[in-house]
Amino acid sequence: MGGLMTIGNDPGRERTHGGGGASAYLARRLIADARHSADLAALTEGASRRWPGRLLAETRFHLAAMVNAIELAIAVAIADPQVRAVVEALGPGYARNAIEREPGLLSPDLLAHLRRRAAVAALLRQADVMRPRGTPPALVGIALEPPQADALAALAMAEQGWCAPMLLDAAMRPDLPAEPFHDLAWSVAALLVRGCEQAADPAVAKAIAQATESVVAHHDEGQGAIALARRFARGVPAAARPALAIAALADARLLPFAALAECETGLPVEPAIEALLEADETARHALFRLMAVDDATAFRAAELLAPFTGAAADGDEALARFVESYRLYDRALATQWLAGETKPRALADKLALIGHPR
Repeated sequence: MGGLMTIGNDPGRERTHGGGGASAYLARRLIADARHSADLAALTEGASRRWPGRLLAETRFHLAAMVNAIELAIAVAIADPQVRAVVEALGPGYARNAIEREPGLLSPDLLAHLRRRAAVAALLRQADVMRPRGTPPALVGIALEPPQADALAALAMAEQGWCAPMLLDAAMRPDLPAEPFHDLAWSVAALLVRGCEQAADPAVAKAIAQATESVVAHHDEGQGAIALARRFARGVPAAARPALAIAALADARLLPFAALAECETGLPVEPAIEALLEADETARHALFRLMAVDDATAFRAAELLAPFTGAAADGDEALARFVESYRLYDRALATQWLAGETKPRALADKLALIGHPR
């Protein structure tokens, strides 16, 4: 699957023949690098025609708030009080400001995760504003067994943590999956070491590294919102998944929807969220069809997602086109799409290299 934003056509999606396979693969890698560079520029410069303003602001907030939390955790974990004093002398929010000057520290995978996380939060904020007063969320109207209800309540609390007031000097619990957390923690550590260079003391870098190792070792991704969404979905009987998924979609709660879709289709949570946010409507059609989403809910979801998919520019006409094309998109097409999306990425890359259709 492509990234949240795309530049033109992805050569990796086109069939090539003979020696053209290597050229297509190289072009795909170059486009991925260019896309990442453009996304980093958007994040730090605050403007991009490919990033909706709401998504950009939310992403910067999540990045800043989690960097603040990790910086504080590393400082607290430094055993040597003299080294801790050197780090604290950098001032509050040092790493948050420094990462704006060193955006290359953000890997493509980390930045993509931040975008998806930001989209989940932005949609939750939007849904709260748009829901008529006194109207309960759709998920509230579905009876659940106590373990499922408890799991959904725990997930709701985690989601609310993602929707904290957007203050750049605030700290947000960095409930990231293990790999993005590891990436971000060591990025913060590198910034702190750089900031403390004037101390000219090798013990400073060593102490920061040891503290970061401790912070990483104590990180529990099992308590993060994505893990909680999976825990909820795995406790839901297969027969109940479609109704709950439709209700989650109606509530603009992408995490429970994506987790239920993962249980139903095998497509992991984060690619499922990305499918909902792509400019190309094919992925949304396929995922909605696989989850038996009715036309009315599909229309409502397309309306909620429009600011993030680019459809908002065309207004109601785009939404009407979406529903009409969704009615023509049958389960066989959706199953074919899913087969391509659940292929191991390493295999897909190698097949693209030798000119095999994706």
